[in-house]
Amino acid sequence: MRVSIVGLGPGPADWVTGAAIARLHLPGAGVFFRTRLWPGLGELMHGRAWESFDELYERAASLEDVHTAMAERLLDAGAEVVLGVPGDGALGEAVLDRLRAGGAVVEIVPGIPLGVAAIAAAGVPAADGAQVVEATALGGGGLDLLVELNPRWPAVVTGVFNSRIASDVKLALQRVYPPEHNLVVVHHPGLADAWVQGATLAEVDRARVDFDHLTHVVVPPAVGYAPTGSAHSLRAIVARLRAPAIGCPWDLEQTHSSLIPYVIEEAYEVVDAIEADDPVGLCDELGDLLLQVALHAEVADQASEFEWNDVVRTLSEKLVRRHPHVFGSVQVTGASEVVRNWDRIKQAERVDQPAAISALDGVPKSLPQLKRAGELARKAGKAGFDWPTREGTVDKVREELAELLAANSLAERREELGDLLWILAKLAWQDGIDPEEALRAANRKFSTRFAVLEQIAAECNWPSLGGRPLVDLQSAWAEAKRRTGHK
Repeated sequence: MRVSIVGLGPGPADWVTGAAIARLHLPGAGVFFRTRLWPGLGELMHGRAWESFDELYERAASLEDVHTAMAERLLDAGAEVVLGVPGDGALGEAVLDRLRAGGAVVEIVPGIPLGVAAIAAAGVPAADGAQVVEATALGGGGLDLLVELNPRWPAVVTGVFNSRIASDVKLALQRVYPPEHNLVVVHHPGLADAWVQGATLAEVDRARVDFDHLTHVVVPPAVGYAPTGSAHSLRAIVARLRAPAIGCPWDLEQTHSSLIPYVIEEAYEVVDAIEADDPVGLCDELGDLLLQVALHAEVADQASEFEWNDVVRTLSEKLVRRHPHVFGSVQVTGASEVVRNWDRIKQAERVDQPAAISALDGVPKSLPQLKRAGELARKAGKAGFDWPTREGTVDKVREELAELLAANSLAERREELGDLLWILAKLAWQDGIDPEEALRAANRKFSTRFAVLEQIAAECNWPSLGGRPLVDLQSAWAEAKRRTGHK
């Protein structure tokens, strides 16, 4: 069977092409329209039989159900079927794939796109083209996020057919555009009752219009380097900062090496915000860390090493490749099996790389040294260098502590203290504890207690902690522990 999808354009009957009219009037064909509400339908089909799918939209639970039922109806309608749809006949027609999957030969007789009519009515320049998306494709998040617009390029959101959809469009666009961004609402372009009104994004769902399937929102591009919630804008800003002759002198001086301290500093500030349970601060610090990624990518791009897209592409490929239980057919029973699969896949990725010289290869030298000690101990243990029981490690802790206490010179004490810290890091790994995290928690606990100790000292009118009898300090410390609820 053949199904012809005929684009009816934005509404005026005299804008429908001759090819479209010929197909709609094809002798013997079953003729359907997505909606009877297309304005020129009566004039176009005068005296001819046709059906619409409006009742599906009125009673179906979801658009998915509408498209499925529509495809089933068309596939059962005979050998020659014509479906008239508003717009161009291709963009936004979710029924097309279902028809092809059902065995139909699908032909498209294109009409004037809804987006073209809307952007022409709005008078928004689009010399390099524009993004066009159906309103129902916006909204959602995660798996449901189908589209995210590039704010540096004009866009048209078509089919804003009621105020609820308009609200969804507003929420979706606010992920990228600022609330004060100026839009243009276009209603019935090309028709006698055509209506065009400017509105900010924040008020677009309150426009004084009877929304329907021929109501569209035109989104002009963000001007200059206006801050938006888009990676496109961030890339443009960072590129401007690094632009020779016109960029920022400080940013232009930076190299991969010179940026190392900032990467480390920003990563730790992210951790501080997490541990402080500070979502606002975390948002800010993640932005600062993202800036470091963007700067490194721009430095690399200017040196023809790699670019931003390579970073994202490489990460995306790695995530999909190393999660076959999510993106493939592999079955896992829990997180431990995920880790084993990750290590196996990671090892397989290195088959074309030079063979590792040591089992300890891959532990970054720039890690905080307590964390690096734990990683070295973990890798050595996986290679088979380990005590058979935890008690063996505990005995070694006691041995190293005794050697530290027996050391006489500063050099001996430094060496023995290092040995003790290392074996404690190994014990932490055996117990499933990140030694760096454990020490950070201890530092946080000490800082909290000490602040309360200073408060107690002020309450007691102590001029300072120095010179106080030990018994007073011990009593105040015990009270600080009690007040902070720590054991």
